[in-house]
Amino acid sequence: MDRKEEIHTHTARGDLDILWVKKYRPQSFDEMLGQSIAKVQLQRIVDSKNLPNLLFSGPAGTGKSSAAEVVARELFGDVWEGNFTELNASDIFEQGRKYLEASRSLARFYDARKGVLDNFKLIMNRLAGIAPLGAPYRILFINEADALTLDAQQALRRTIERYNRTCKFILATERPSQVIVPIRSRCLPLHFAQLPAETVLTYLRRIATGEGFTLSDERCLSVARLSDGNLRTALTLLQIVAESNSSGAPPLKLETLAERMNPEGVAELLRLALRNDAPEARHVLDRLLLETGLSASEILAQMRAHVRGMPLPEEALAKLLVTLGNADYARLQGLNERIQLEALIYNIAYEVPQAPIVSN
Repeated sequence: MDRKEEIHTHTARGDLDILWVKKYRPQSFDEMLGQSIAKVQLQRIVDSKNLPNLLFSGPAGTGKSSAAEVVARELFGDVWEGNFTELNASDIFEQGRKYLEASRSLARFYDARKGVLDNFKLIMNRLAGIAPLGAPYRILFINEADALTLDAQQALRRTIERYNRTCKFILATERPSQVIVPIRSRCLPLHFAQLPAETVLTYLRRIATGEGFTLSDERCLSVARLSDGNLRTALTLLQIVAESNSSGAPPLKLETLAERMNPEGVAELLRLALRNDAPEARHVLDRLLLETGLSASEILAQMRAHVRGMPLPEEALAKLLVTLGNADYARLQGLNERIQLEALIYNIAYEVPQAPIVSN
């Protein structure tokens, strides 16, 4: 099919320079896609003005972060931004000091003399202790809460108890089982289900029409299928396709774009290495480096993130993390990245204690 048949531009580029993920972020419960049960429960809570601590769970791109913002908008009106703070736990505990020093919202609380955990405790207490603006309480939203270490979660539990009257907490996670029971028991759980492909497809067509683009059914189906229910990925892919057509660039390979945004191949690479299938793991590595275009640092970062959720024995997990750390250290020394990644595959295969792997 000719590329010009896929998308026909009816208007000027206009809003292509604005991220559609941000532009189409819901402003109300009515604008949220799907999640009928969660929306009804949240609307009742907002109507009562009595907000409990909440725990949002569900796959990525299903509206957890958007729902937290909508709750704040509905409760606080024009002053919602002054009463709403969002933190990403994985940014804090994976990037550590580097992230805290660079963050515009957190740098003012950062103490260079303290470690990451102590800084987290300090930040939580400072943010929770800020007086609400024209409201009885404020909201502290912690995304990817499962990335918090056990000590950090224990500290957070104490903060939740201490500031319960003036600060309400909303936690979001894809793996609620990784959140300790004392926190889960203090939160009302709400599940965000994966969006059906048909729902995503209808939404994409509506966005494309509103932006002045007509997508072929084939192209639209490809975007919906590759997003796998992740609305954030679907909107990003849609905008990239529209941008590519508008600029006259060659046709895009959507599979490669989707893999780059959600590199499932990294998890496959790790599983193959743990199963001693080094030759097949090298084929996956070739695909990630040459076709998907991931760098060594991106592959290692994704592997570390995936390892956190793997049901491995303590000894195997410790050895695996050390092996990944050594590979990253060698990369930073300026050694050949491809050689280091291949060495990593064999180090995992032959040095990490073998154990049954249960897929997530």
